[in-house]
Amino acid sequence: MTGTQKRTLGVAIASLVCGCFFIIPLLGFLLSIAAIVLGIVALVKINKNQEMYQGKGLAISGIVLGGLGILILPVIALLAAIAIPNLLRARISANDALAQSTLRSLATASETYMTANNGAYPLSIYDLTDAVPPYINTNYCDQTLAGYSYDCNFNAEEYSFKAIPVNEGTSGSKTYTIVTGGIMSEENTPSEYSY
Repeated sequence: MTGTQKRTLGVAIASLVCGCFFIIPLLGFLLSIAAIVLGIVALVKINKNQEMYQGKGLAISGIVLGGLGILILPVIALLAAIAIPNLLRARISANDALAQSTLRSLATASETYMTANNGAYPLSIYDLTDAVPPYINTNYCDQTLAGYSYDCNFNAEEYSFKAIPVNEGTSGSKTYTIVTGGIMSEENTPSEYSY
């Protein structure tokens, strides 16, 4: 080797750096293309002037990582297309289960109140929440919880509680109603999305 020292080509380094960021969504695709282009440019320059430049390995690594980024992006997009609807379905199912459970809690509290009060059902949610000890700890009536709003109707002879999805088809799939005696019914809500 002569007295001149080989210099690492900056384009080769840039190729490797761009290739390392292939995992960033959307931006990674553009950086992958840049990594391939810069890697090819660096290899051409290094091959033309091998005595002066080095960095062939960096350029090749940038090209490989860039190619990997271009190949992995469709796989990530496919996985997202499969996973996102399933996650939305799982959230809707969880909201539905919580709505049913909340209505059962309200019905159980009302039935327990009726048993302790000579056959009279509560006249308001406050008869259940303000009792000592309370029949139920939370006032769900006219509240929104986990994508459902709750409508409560009380009188001395009967009760009815309804859980209605706030955003039909996205926060819940059904409207649930529970009436005196703990009898639950459900009604499908129209969905603008089909998951």
